[in-house]
Amino acid sequence: MKKNTWIILSVCSVLAIGGFTWANMNANKVDANSPNLQEKVSYAHESYEAQKKIADAPGATTEDEQKLKELESRAGELDNELHPQSALDEFNEVFAGYKDLYAIESAYYADQQNSEDPLVQRVLKELEKKGELITQFENLATNQALNKSDAGESLLNQFMAATSELNQELYPEQ
Repeated sequence: MKKNTWIILSVCSVLAIGGFTWANMNANKVDANSPNLQEKVSYAHESYEAQKKIADAPGATTEDEQKLKELESRAGELDNELHPQSALDEFNEVFAGYKDLYAIESAYYADQQNSEDPLVQRVLKELEKKGELITQFENLATNQALNKSDAGESLLNQFMAATSELNQELYPEQ
């Protein structure tokens, strides 16, 4: 090769290596400047508290309240990301919600046990089956807690399958 070709090839190689090194250094600076998850959570809570003061002040607009709700939601998401919920905790939350709905519906129909209305009788039968399902899973959850096994995800999946099956049985038209 000629001398000029070697010079051009050397200059291009040095420029390519220099460009790659410079880009890599800038990427490292970006990583160093980005906040970690704990800092994001802290900032989200600070922003929420500041926005709460604005939204609670006299003359606050609906936009201020909407922004407060968005910040609260974002802070909650980041908290959940920082402190993920265990499968057993998730089961307990879902199961508690199901039991609450059952308790509300049961309380509404409590004084109608002797009703002759076929629709009321159907709802009472549904409530009876839902109560049996709740009892079954309370026993399973107690056994899981006694065994100290971390089968919460399995328990949640079983519960979701059982409720889906019960809903198919009770409401075949849906």
